[in-house]
Amino acid sequence: MMHLTLAVLVLALAGCTMGAIQSSPDDPKGAGGLVPTIEDKEAGLVAIAPGFDLKAYPIIGVVAFPVTDTMDDEGDRRFGAMMSEALNRELVRRLRDSGLFQRVVNLFDETDYKPAAGEKMLRLEGDITRLGRGSQAARYFAGLYGAGRARAQADMRFLDATTGHVVMVTADRRIAQMGFLGGDDEDMLRESFDDMARDLVRFLQRLVKGEAIAT
Repeated sequence: MMHLTLAVLVLALAGCTMGAIQSSPDDPKGAGGLVPTIEDKEAGLVAIAPGFDLKAYPIIGVVAFPVTDTMDDEGDRRFGAMMSEALNRELVRRLRDSGLFQRVVNLFDETDYKPAAGEKMLRLEGDITRLGRGSQAARYFAGLYGAGRARAQADMRFLDATTGHVVMVTADRRIAQMGFLGGDDEDMLRESFDDMARDLVRFLQRLVKGEAIAT
């Protein structure tokens, strides 16, 4: 009986390590003539328009990112919408907590918000270009070998809200392949999006300080 208990414990422990890790983005699209190609340790891949000054924008608005990855059925589409809202909420929360902006507007809720005349506002939009739930069973039995991986990628665009000019683009991809008993895919993907939001804000904080992109 003791040997059986130990065997079960070993299997459980084998599946409860490693969260989402950053990986090279797949086919980043870019926008407005900018394509993210410069590696950053937190934001993934980045491209910044010449002369862009983040400090010049006291307001940022964040939209919900649509899922552009293939969704096979209505269940997948509902799941995609839930993950889209999750990323939106995490970005808004992290940006508000950072103190980088005087106001952070959730354009998912305040769809009609417009800055006052003369106010400079950034608009953060983008797409979830990869959203794969993987297989919990495969992660449990062979997660160490990369089986059943959950994956997520967001390609983001920062625009001047008045002119529509794209001032910065990023692409960030996360992979989760192990968790407790293989890891629940929803929890893993939520963690991935939370990590993306956290690390994007860290990148912006460095950018405000004039620090160089770090690899």
